[in-house]
Amino acid sequence: MAPMTQRVLHVDLDAFFVEVCRRHDPTLEGVECLIVGGRRSSRGVVQSASYGARAFGVRSGMPIAEAARRCPDATFVKGEFAWYKAASRAVREVLARHAPLVVMTGLDEGFLDFSGTDLLHPISLLNVATTIRHDVRATALLDCSIGIGPNRMIAKIASDYAKPRGICEVRPGWERGFMAGLPLKALPGIGPKTAARLAARGLEDVAQVQAMSQAALAALVGREEAMLLARRADGRGGGRIRPAGPPKSVSRETTFFEDLTDAAALDRVLLLLTARVAGQLRDEELAAGAVVLKLRHADFRTVTRRTTLPQPTALDADLLTAARALLTPALAEARHAGQAIRLLGVAATALGPAEVPDLFEAPERGRARGVTRAVDAVRSRFGFEAVRPGRLVDGTSRLPKPTDPDAR
Repeated sequence: MAPMTQRVLHVDLDAFFVEVCRRHDPTLEGVECLIVGGRRSSRGVVQSASYGARAFGVRSGMPIAEAARRCPDATFVKGEFAWYKAASRAVREVLARHAPLVVMTGLDEGFLDFSGTDLLHPISLLNVATTIRHDVRATALLDCSIGIGPNRMIAKIASDYAKPRGICEVRPGWERGFMAGLPLKALPGIGPKTAARLAARGLEDVAQVQAMSQAALAALVGREEAMLLARRADGRGGGRIRPAGPPKSVSRETTFFEDLTDAAALDRVLLLLTARVAGQLRDEELAAGAVVLKLRHADFRTVTRRTTLPQPTALDADLLTAARALLTPALAEARHAGQAIRLLGVAATALGPAEVPDLFEAPERGRARGVTRAVDAVRSRFGFEAVRPGRLVDGTSRLPKPTDPDAR
């Protein structure tokens, strides 16, 4: 019996966050330079940029101030995490109709395992990829690029090569030739700093690595790095796709327009962040066993504090109580150091299945659970902002302006 051919598809949604925002605001449809992440004057980072904005050098993770400098005519918007999640779910449902195994590695990308489908698709998967791309567009109203390869690494690089709205297939035996035409910075694990370090040693292209002996390469970069670099340059990567497990954490954080020292103002932001985290936990039928607080000082020093919860929970009040207990001493430490707060974040960790209500639980906890279900139902229909804690709508208690309370 012939060995099973390993074949992987990588589907990457083109400018996902930008296009989802366009769907929810038709006035953005004709905007060529669109940047998602926050207001023009905010101190956050770019979440995504349209291809028009990318032509000016705008990239994900870039400070919004830098993006505004590079692309002064751009339109800046902030989307809702719920929009992205719903769009990602719609795409995953389409992909699941086409492959035996689908593993989403983010809201906007995923791997499809077609290993063992040789009888159905003996030569090429181009027709399958074309159908998938068409179905994603027709159902989710989003464009995607697809890479096909004998392993995950090749498929991922091929989808990058195919962008936007393209398909690139690398069949078994073609790996080395495909890789030879790429710069080293295209390889996974080689970021700007590593690429610059390799360039200083005269290595910029994959073809150069392929032409070198293992000994010569080791003399330049060291034995272990040489082995890894040579393996990737030959196009060898992991082929097995494992079903995704539950998320390790659910988090929200925000960077403020101005550094804060006021405890009441920070507490109001904490209230909003924990409500967002708790809402997502319930939506995904999860419960948290621990809470992590994140503070970034004005001098960019980042401090994290963690506490274990008495019992797994997804209730706003439980998470807020734990987060407040962490914020008070952390803020006192910052004040002692003469530091204001630039960023505040909350994460729910030690995740497990949603808690099962206890028949003998305290009446007030049962009431809290009932109120929570009602709030979730309203938000599911009208959006998160439809129901906000009273302290956040009281005119005497204004919420500081965060750049993006939905940032993960």
